[in-house]
Amino acid sequence: MVFLKKQNWFLALIMTLLTQGLFGVILGYFLKSFKKGAWYTKWQYWVFGAVCLIFPVFILALVLIIQITCDVADKLNVPGSKIYNSPYSWILCLIVPIVGWILLVVMYLYVNIWPVVMIYKGEGEKYAK
Repeated sequence: MVFLKKQNWFLALIMTLLTQGLFGVILGYFLKSFKKGAWYTKWQYWVFGAVCLIFPVFILALVLIIQITCDVADKLNVPGSKIYNSPYSWILCLIVPIVGWILLVVMYLYVNIWPVVMIYKGEGEKYAK
């Protein structure tokens, strides 16, 4: 894909900024990060979230976005995969007030911006067609 080529890193940066982090899901599609049989492929979860009103669907979508973005970061060899690939670090940051919430935002920005840096360094070339 054109976004994964080294010479188009600036386009990937612009797309990351314009979509406010949802570009990681688009990269996840091109890097084949979506897996058959995963929790997000089961329609029962989404229906249950919709029946319980909007808030659970929002949480499901947010977890999906973070999971796919972390997988993209892992495939592009972003440093620190032991930290951002562990669900415990995300949960710990969510539970601990103030300091944890700040670290949660920092970690989310990290897994959204560093894949663009790794595309700039040429890590996406092996996935580009």
